[in-house]
Amino acid sequence: MYKTDSGFYVIDVLPLHHASKRPFHLEERMKSKKSGSYEAQAKREAILEERRLKLARQYLHVKNVLSKQHQHALHDSSTKRSQIQKTLQSAERKRNTILQQLVEQCAQQVARCKEVARQQQLKNQEEIDRRRADMERRQKATAARRAKLLNVPKSRILNSNIQLTRDQAATIIQNNWRYKQYYGAAKSFRKFNISLKSTKALSFQETVKLLKQPAIIQVTLRLLQRMRKASALTSGSNRYKNVARVFLSAYMIVSHTNEILESIGKQEKALLESAKIMLDEFEHWIDEIVYGPPNKIHHSILCKFLSSWATYYNDFNTWKSKDSEELTNNLISHYVEMEKLWNSVKGQANAETEWRPSLKQQQEKIRQKIRHLSGEAGMTRLESALAQLRENTSNTLATSLDVLNVLPSSLSKKTNLKSTADLHQTPSLQKNAQNSLVNNTEHASRSSPSTSLNKGEDTANTTTLPESFGVIDLSSVPASGHDLRRIIGPVGSDSGFTNEQLAHEIIIDPDFEIKPRKKTEFEERVQVMATQAFFSCVRAEFEQGKYDHYLPQILEEIKQHLLELVPPSSVLSTSINEVLDIELIKQQTKAGVYNFRNCIMFITKTMLQICAPVRDEQIKSLKEVTELSEILRRLLEILDLMRFDLNNYRVKALRPYIKEQAVDYERRKFEQSLTNNNNSLALTKAWLKPTIESLLRTAAERNPENVHLPQHQHNHGVKFDQAYNEALVSYIFQATSIDKSNCPETFALDVARLFNFQNEGQAITIVAALLMLTKNVVIGSGTMQSKSSNSCSHSTNFSSFIHTEDNINKLKDRLFVLLTDDEITLENLSAEIISQLPSTLTAENQALIKSMVSKTLSQSDKVFSLLSRRIQSIIKQHLQTGQFPKCETLAQYGVLPVAKELEQLSTKICVVGRYNREVYAKWYDAVIWELLREVRGDS
Repeated sequence: MYKTDSGFYVIDVLPLHHASKRPFHLEERMKSKKSGSYEAQAKREAILEERRLKLARQYLHVKNVLSKQHQHALHDSSTKRSQIQKTLQSAERKRNTILQQLVEQCAQQVARCKEVARQQQLKNQEEIDRRRADMERRQKATAARRAKLLNVPKSRILNSNIQLTRDQAATIIQNNWRYKQYYGAAKSFRKFNISLKSTKALSFQETVKLLKQPAIIQVTLRLLQRMRKASALTSGSNRYKNVARVFLSAYMIVSHTNEILESIGKQEKALLESAKIMLDEFEHWIDEIVYGPPNKIHHSILCKFLSSWATYYNDFNTWKSKDSEELTNNLISHYVEMEKLWNSVKGQANAETEWRPSLKQQQEKIRQKIRHLSGEAGMTRLESALAQLRENTSNTLATSLDVLNVLPSSLSKKTNLKSTADLHQTPSLQKNAQNSLVNNTEHASRSSPSTSLNKGEDTANTTTLPESFGVIDLSSVPASGHDLRRIIGPVGSDSGFTNEQLAHEIIIDPDFEIKPRKKTEFEERVQVMATQAFFSCVRAEFEQGKYDHYLPQILEEIKQHLLELVPPSSVLSTSINEVLDIELIKQQTKAGVYNFRNCIMFITKTMLQICAPVRDEQIKSLKEVTELSEILRRLLEILDLMRFDLNNYRVKALRPYIKEQAVDYERRKFEQSLTNNNNSLALTKAWLKPTIESLLRTAAERNPENVHLPQHQHNHGVKFDQAYNEALVSYIFQATSIDKSNCPETFALDVARLFNFQNEGQAITIVAALLMLTKNVVIGSGTMQSKSSNSCSHSTNFSSFIHTEDNINKLKDRLFVLLTDDEITLENLSAEIISQLPSTLTAENQALIKSMVSKTLSQSDKVFSLLSRRIQSIIKQHLQTGQFPKCETLAQYGVLPVAKELEQLSTKICVVGRYNREVYAKWYDAVIWELLREVRGDS
C-alpha cells in the first residue's frame, strides 16, 4: 500500500490477507515499535512489484517486436519467392519465344535452301537440255555435211577450188574466234548492269560513282579495243584517246542531261543526239552477242555502232574544245601574272634565292600544261603574251606592285581556274565535291565529265571546289611571305579585321569564322524599321502592278551580289549578265511584259549551284513564299550570308599557308611598329618584372649560403621559359581586369582573348570552391542530423547527393550558367546551391551556407586562394610539359569536378602562350636579360 499525492492510499491485492492497521489519525498517537520495519517491508514489496510489472511490460514489448519481425520476415520471404517465381516465368516465356524464333528461322533457312536447291536443279536441267540440243544440232549439221559430201562426185572433189575452201574455212574460224573474244568482253560488261535504263534510275552522284570504278573502265576499254578492229573506219592507228571515259560519259550525258549540259546550244544538241544513237546501237549489238545465237558477230550492227561512235567522238571533242581554249587562256594569264610578280620583286637583294626558284618551277609546270593542251599553237600564244608584257612593262611597273597577288586570280579576281585533272568536271560535280586546296597551280573550267573518270590522270591530289570559290595555289607563293597582306586582303576587307588581326585569329583559333558584325540594339532596331519601311513601299507598288521603279533596282543589287560570287569569265557570269540585263528589264517592266517569275527561278537556280550546302534549304524554302517583295528581301539576305560563306572558305583555304608564314609576318609587323612608334616595351617589362623578382627570391631561398653555381652564371638560376609561363598565368589570374591599358605590347592582338581567359579562370575557381563548400557542408550536416535524430535516413540522403555524379554535374552546370549572367549576386548563388541540396537541410545550415558562400568567394579567402594557386599550377604544368595532368592529380587538388572546363581553358592558354612565345621570343629574352641585370645589379 502506498499513499498518493491526493492523500489516498492505494492497496495492493496481495497483502489484503493481513490485518487492517489503525486509521492514520490514530496511528500517530499510538505508534508501535514495529511501524518502521513494516514500512520498510512495504516499500520493498512495492519496489519488487514495480520491477515485476516493468519486466512484464518489457517482456510483452519484446514479444510484440519479435512477432512483428517474424511477420515482416515472412512477408519479405513471400515477396522474394513471388518475385523469383515471376522472374522464372518471364525467363521461361523468353526462352520459349527464343526457341520459337529459332525454330522459325531454321524453318525459313530450310525452305530457302530447298528453294535454292530447286532453282539450281532447274538451272542444271536447263544446261543439260541446252547441251543436248546443241549436241543434236551439231550432229544434224555433221550428218548433213556428210550426206552432202557423199553426193559429190569424186572427180568434182579432186578438181575443186582449194583456195576458196580455205578462205571460207578461215572466215568461219575468224568469226568463231571473234565471237569468243566479243562474247567474253560483252558478258563482263553486262555483269555491271550498265544501260540507259539503269543509269536513268540512279541519281547523278550514284552514276558518277558507278562509272568511275576502275574495273568498269578496264572492261569498257577492253571491249572497245576489240570492237574497233571490225571496221576500217576505226581500226588502224589509235587516234582515239581516253576511249573508255569518253564512251562512259555518253551515259552521263543522256541520263543526266541537265546536270552535264548547263545550256543546250547547237553543239550540245548534236552531242546529245549522237550519244543517244551511239548507245542505242551499242546496246542492240551487245544484246545480240550475249543473248543471241552463238558464233554470230552481227557485223552489220557492229559497223553501225562504230560509225555512230566516230560521230559521237568528234562531237564530244568539239564540245570539249571550248573549255580547253578557256583553260589555255587561264594558264597563259596565270603565267603572265607570275612574270609580272617577278618583274616587281627582282630588284630585291634576295630575289634570286627566295623567289626565282619557286616561280621558275611553277612557270615550267604551266608551260608543260599549255603544251599538253594546245601544242605549239598554245606555246606561240604564250610567247606573244610575254612579248606584249615586255613592251608594256615600263608603263605598268608602277601599278603592278599594288594589284599583283601571289595567289592565282581565283581568289582576288575569282577567275574560273581548276586543274587539268578536272578538265571535264561539270558544275554539279564541282558543287558536290569537297572544298580543299589544289596542288601545283592546276586550273580548269566547266566541261564534260569524261576526264573525271580518266585513270591515266592523277586526281588524288586535286579536289574540285564550288565554281564561285575557285581554287587557291599556295605552292607558287614564295617562302618569305612578304605579300601575306595581299593574300588576306580580299578576305579582310569584308570581315572588319586588319590583316594582322585576321592572320593572328586564323592561327590561334582553328574554328575561326568571319561573322557579321554585332550591331547595337539601336542599330538593329533602326535597320529593321528601315527595311520594313522600304519593302512596305515595294509591296504597295507591286500590289498596284507597278514594277518599273523598284524591281530593276533590286534586281541590279541581286545581280551585283551574284557576280561577286562567281568567276567573271565563267559560263555562270555570262548567263547572269544575259538574263539580268537591267536595261532590258526596265523596258519590259515599263511595257508590263516582264516575266519576273522566270527571273526568280533563274536566280534561285543559280544560287543553288554556287551556294554552300548549308544554304540549300533556305533557298528551296523560297518556293513556299508567294509574295514577290518578300522573296526579293529573302534573296538579298541569303546573298549576304553567301558572301560570308565565301570569306570563310577563303579563311580555311589560307590557313595552311598562313601557318607557315604567320610567325615571320607577325615578327616583321611588330618590329615595324616598334620602329615607327619608338616603343620601349614598358608594359611588357612591367608585366615580367614581378615574376623575375619572385623567381630570384625563390632561387635565393634555395641557396641561402649563396654558393656559386656554374650553371647559374648567366641566368642567375632563372629559366626563361619558366619565367614566361609564370608571368602569363599570373597575369591571367590577377585580380585586376585585363584591358588595353595594362596589357603587354606583345599581347596587343589578344587583349579580348586574355580577358575571356581571365573570366573563365575566375568562373572555374568559383565553381570549384562552391562545389568543395557544398560537399563539406552536406557531409557535416548529414553527420549532425544523423546523431541528433538517431536515424540513418537523413545521412543517407546527404551521402547519396555527394556520391551521385549527376547531382554534382547538374549543380556545376547551373553555377557556370549563373556566372555568365552580369546581374548575378551572392544570394542567387546561395539559393541555387540550397535548391540543389536535399530538402532536409535545416534553416541553420542554409544560413551557414549563405555566409560561407560570401566568405569563400572573397579573393582573400584561404580556400579560394588555395584553389586559384592549384589551378594556376596545373596550367603552368600544361604549358611546361605539353600534357594536361591526369585525373589523380586533379582529384588531389580538389578540382576534379571542373576537370573538363579546366582542360579546355588550359589548352587554349597553351595555344596562345606557345605561339606568342615563338613570335616574340627575341624580345622576351632581351627584356628578361635586362630585368635580371637591373634586379641583380649587374653591369
